[in-house]
Amino acid sequence: MTKSNLSTSYPSLTTPFSMVALSLDIYVSILEQIPAHRVDHDGVSTLVSCLQTSTQLREAALGGTLWQPHYAARYLYSDKESEAHRKIIHNSNWRLMYIERRRQDKVALQLLRDILRREGRYKLAATLVSMSLDVWDALDIQRSSPVPAQFSGSPSATVAPFALTLRYWAEAILDTISRRFAILQWSCLRGEKEQPVSFVDAFASLSCFFGIPPGEVQAQLLTLGNNCREYLIKHECRLDSTEGSDLPDICIKICSFMHEQGFGAVEPTRFYDISNHFPHLYLTTHKRSIPLSLVHVFVFLSRHCCASLYTSPVEFPARVLAHVSSPPGSDDFLVDVYASNSKAILSLRSDVPVMLTRLGISPDNFNQYISPCGAAPMLLRAARNILASFRNDASRSTAQSAIYAAVCIHLLLTGDHDGQFIAHMLSHVDLDPLYCSTFLADMQPLLPHGRQRLAYFCKAALESEEQQAAIVHSRAGEASVAHYVGMIFEHKAYQYIGCIFGWDRTCSATEEWQTNMNVQRLDRGPDQPFYHVLSLDGGQRYVAEDNVIPIALTQELAHRFYKEVPLIARYFSDAYTHPESCRGRWKLSPELELAYPDDTHYSTIFDEYMV
Repeated sequence: MTKSNLSTSYPSLTTPFSMVALSLDIYVSILEQIPAHRVDHDGVSTLVSCLQTSTQLREAALGGTLWQPHYAARYLYSDKESEAHRKIIHNSNWRLMYIERRRQDKVALQLLRDILRREGRYKLAATLVSMSLDVWDALDIQRSSPVPAQFSGSPSATVAPFALTLRYWAEAILDTISRRFAILQWSCLRGEKEQPVSFVDAFASLSCFFGIPPGEVQAQLLTLGNNCREYLIKHECRLDSTEGSDLPDICIKICSFMHEQGFGAVEPTRFYDISNHFPHLYLTTHKRSIPLSLVHVFVFLSRHCCASLYTSPVEFPARVLAHVSSPPGSDDFLVDVYASNSKAILSLRSDVPVMLTRLGISPDNFNQYISPCGAAPMLLRAARNILASFRNDASRSTAQSAIYAAVCIHLLLTGDHDGQFIAHMLSHVDLDPLYCSTFLADMQPLLPHGRQRLAYFCKAALESEEQQAAIVHSRAGEASVAHYVGMIFEHKAYQYIGCIFGWDRTCSATEEWQTNMNVQRLDRGPDQPFYHVLSLDGGQRYVAEDNVIPIALTQELAHRFYKEVPLIARYFSDAYTHPESCRGRWKLSPELELAYPDDTHYSTIFDEYMV
């Protein structure tokens, strides 16, 4: 609601003050009825308009508590230290806090717009990411903003310039902010100091490497925990009991609840599925999971539901178990969450020694395998599990995020003494300049070992990016390039559909690549234009001009690219589809407009000539 429609919704607010004798309390009561929205600013605009209407109405609208619901609706996330500081300096005045956050939002969104241009992008990204969770909401709203009608089916929505590309980079920055949060949290687990990060919270941050915001996994756990508590009460469990004899029964009931919710042992064929290691997945789509993940859920549920039930993970060989501390006079015991209920409770006096002996463990070493442990050793175990899954799971799209999580855990908690681990692991992932300038850069000073090696790789990636960003591909000169950036084609030999997002006048790939791809067998060999291509299966390829057969970009095809190829939004901001635009083509993002300044004009000439 804006000032222009105040008279429609709140007629008394615009009536001359001399004609109405309303008390301040009534004005406040009226303003309290204004609905709060996360995206829609009408409610806040109304409050701002009231500040300019009359003395009494202004006084009513100045009330800090009046702004609290609007603040809470828009700002779901914040940096804890920053938020505490805001409350202190503004004396918990929600209006002043809202104003400060909105100013911060404007800075963040301007940085995001500047990032669309490739030159200097990653320095800007580092600044934006350092603003942390305080800018999460602004970027989150941006990544959900309207897109061109052919991609959304909503022709009436107002679409910002370069909407697709803005959404792409908003998503990328949010993903990086969440990873940085995990890095800073895990760094608190090192050394001999008291560990301020719990096992439950440390594991929840594993999902940050998939762009899941901090707090989302905790919210999922909290919902599950509340349901579990209701379940235990329904089954007459004594949750306030201090008797050790009650604890095994409560643990069995928690395991029963988990089984009824779908949690349990994963099928042998899916044991090495990378999804088993990340909470946002094993709390939803992959509830049948590995022991460590089930113990994570069990430990949270037990601590949430029963104050006297103190549980911790145990570094048991072969299978992670949960340790339960009993009150004086009762024995501690272990819980095998992975087993059936009848075998879940394990006695430290009888069951566990037999199990350890069978595993070849000397009695002198029993204690290290039955004692409660904190988050750090469990995270390292998770990292080893992820690496084992990576060797068995061929899903590269999932593996990229998972490997980064495993590498960061290993480096933060153990370091890389000889530099070989970093080199080996980074060979399995795309060393994105965005990562190098943000969370990998933030991690370097936190490493006990290997910081120089990591800095070397990051510096090389950023220098290469800087060199590439400075290149302008002009069409002036003798050698001609037949096709253009934004064109759709079918591969002559392999029949896949691709989109050109860059070109070189001749093949710039290594001799080894040219040999492997039989470039010399092409009609024109390597001395012809080669195109950087996004294929419809999501892969990136380098294609000789001999193999390019231009086809029309239909609306259906554009929509498929948008849905199935995330990178299309980085390089293109809209689509001109056939038949409205001859053959049709993608509209270049600011990045490609600068890198290929002649291609938009050339594309129109090419289309008219070919039609």
